[in-house]
Amino acid sequence: MDRFVTTREKNDQVSRANKFIFGNDSFRRNQRDAIDATLDGEDVFVLMPTGGGKSLCYQLPAVISPGITIVISPLLSLIQDQVTSLIRNQPVGIPAAFLSSQTLAKLKKAIWKDLHRPIPTLKLLYVTPERLAVSDSLIQVLENLHKRKMLARFVVDEAHCVSQWGHDFRPDYSKLGMLKDLFPTVPMMALTATAPQKVVDNVKKILKIPRAMIFSMSFNRTNLSFEVIEKDTDETKALATLYNHIKQKYDNSVVGIVYCMTKQQSEDVANYLFDRGILADFYHAGQSSGDRELVQDAWQRGEIKVVCATIAYGMGIDKPDVRYVIHYSVAKCIEGYYQEAGRAGRDGKPSQCTIFYNRRDILKIKGIINMPRKGNNAKSRGVHMDKLEKMMDYCEDRTSCRRQALVAYFGQTFNRKECNKTCDNCNRLIAH
Repeated sequence: MDRFVTTREKNDQVSRANKFIFGNDSFRRNQRDAIDATLDGEDVFVLMPTGGGKSLCYQLPAVISPGITIVISPLLSLIQDQVTSLIRNQPVGIPAAFLSSQTLAKLKKAIWKDLHRPIPTLKLLYVTPERLAVSDSLIQVLENLHKRKMLARFVVDEAHCVSQWGHDFRPDYSKLGMLKDLFPTVPMMALTATAPQKVVDNVKKILKIPRAMIFSMSFNRTNLSFEVIEKDTDETKALATLYNHIKQKYDNSVVGIVYCMTKQQSEDVANYLFDRGILADFYHAGQSSGDRELVQDAWQRGEIKVVCATIAYGMGIDKPDVRYVIHYSVAKCIEGYYQEAGRAGRDGKPSQCTIFYNRRDILKIKGIINMPRKGNNAKSRGVHMDKLEKMMDYCEDRTSCRRQALVAYFGQTFNRKECNKTCDNCNRLIAH
């Protein structure tokens, strides 16, 4: 009888938190199951495409669990955006903070002080894997929290970064298995939008969560349409084609993202579009954090309609009304492409994903892959080259259903008849 009451109370608490703290009337597929599993102390692997609602899977449990949830995330921009969103959360603000090289000294002191309180006020603390790997003092704080039963769980966001087979491997991510060595009883949740089965298995092994419960969804985003456009090798002509594509298909009030290969290209594309009346600006790692913040805020407020960003740099922006994502330069791999393209249509409304493709861009990316840098060994180069080849095959295929090809890449099946002409190949072949 006690067990029944406990379960019912937990169910009521989870539903109330979802409605009154996060403003949701219901849960999306797998969200509730993942939340219940982590609250029960299980290790969990959440595999949901972009826009599937991964964040709620750990943010809601964090709010109603005793103690602090530690979130490990790879990008400062992503961390800052998440923390800001939590603090400003409507209808109720959620106590959250991040520790990084950019955290002001005064704020850092306040965070450390809170972490040492018998019952901290913070519910979520975000850190980068690099900081966790080098900070002995942070590990000591975690050990103290654990002794006081105030360490709720570890969350590894963008978990594909753990694996060398993933599309965005980060060496410090591969050290996160130490958390299970140090805190074997603390539950862990790994989340990613894009990972084939080989990567999922590898991540579970490295993080030392072999029995993690896996919650995955179909990778088919029914509201997205896919197309590949041949890109002129002459840059002036290519820019003109991009401008005409946006101008003819979208009103100037429509929100979009244009992904570019380099920082300079993102500036050039943004300036070209802006000079011709499209409300565009650029966003990349070479800017100061203040400049990036200004662009983010202006985009969120609707003052900027198109952001031109490097594909190597994550936006870290959760904006539901993006109607189109254009890759002005081809992505390095299908996982990266699907994650970036998936920023379109997070509100469930019809949205367009377009690649401007030519072989010259492929050669440039091969050059980047072969550049000497730390950790870029023969095995790593081989993995990246293989992924680039698959991206090239996708772009050059003029007969297969693009939706079917994308879903198949992640080990799932899709009936081409259900495409309903939402990719250029099916549209063209069915029309003829």
